[in-house]
Amino acid sequence: MKLSWLLNIDRRIIYLLVIVALGIPLFIDYSLAPAPMKTANSFYKAIEKIAPRGKIVLVAADWGPGTQAENEPQTAVAIEHLLRRRIPFALISNIPFAKPYLEQLPETVADRLEAETGEQWDYGQDWVNLGYRPGGSIMIQGMAKAKDLHEVLKTDAEGTAISELPLMHNVRTIEDVAMLVEVTGSVGVFNSWIQFFRNDKYVPAMVHGCTAITIPEAYIYYVSKQIVGLFEGVAGAAWYEELLSENYPKREKGSALQMMTALSFAHLLIIALIVLGNIGNLAAFMKNRRKQP
Repeated sequence: MKLSWLLNIDRRIIYLLVIVALGIPLFIDYSLAPAPMKTANSFYKAIEKIAPRGKIVLVAADWGPGTQAENEPQTAVAIEHLLRRRIPFALISNIPFAKPYLEQLPETVADRLEAETGEQWDYGQDWVNLGYRPGGSIMIQGMAKAKDLHEVLKTDAEGTAISELPLMHNVRTIEDVAMLVEVTGSVGVFNSWIQFFRNDKYVPAMVHGCTAITIPEAYIYYVSKQIVGLFEGVAGAAWYEELLSENYPKREKGSALQMMTALSFAHLLIIALIVLGNIGNLAAFMKNRRKQP
């Protein structure tokens, strides 16, 4: 049987197969069990240690459409955990493209939790949106060194004075921030937070969500204990969803687990294509060898 044709498969067929592999689990609502992630476990435990209604958590959603597929599920599960535990948080970003997500994501998660539990979460009381803040590392240093964050931040994303938001009444310095949750797919952004969001007396606990391609760089911070938790790509968010579902049985299945399942199907397809390609190469090699005198 001639197998050399495997070397000449039209790339459009390969693209179509990848689309089918990605689409099947999404359309039939099928999910594989996620792989346990030690780093996501640490992330979960770190949030569990924060006292409800105490200090706030600062969620830096430094991502946009380019890394939405991985960073949005990571941010969503972190926000969900904070809302469930009634830990107040403020959203902020160094990335201008993050603006619509800062507005939409907490409201979407809160609406889902309200439908599930019958409880209510309110803007200004449970979370605030500080919006996009230009300046990068200069902005971060300004917040870290501020003697009064009300004077530095002034207003939320809608122009409401910080002093008018109940959640921010007792938030005056970096020492009123229990934890920084930083999620990004951009190179160098997290480095600025971990380097400058501190002062001589205080360093908040830090956790991080990164895209799969930057895991090796991010893992260094976890091993060195500069961060106490890490989302390793969408796989980290998928395992975090599993942890949330174990502790909140009525919870609906989230998007991270479905996305991870779709990626797993696509990875299996790619492995199969690699195997077929090597079979085709072997067949072509044997054919050429037989022709030699």
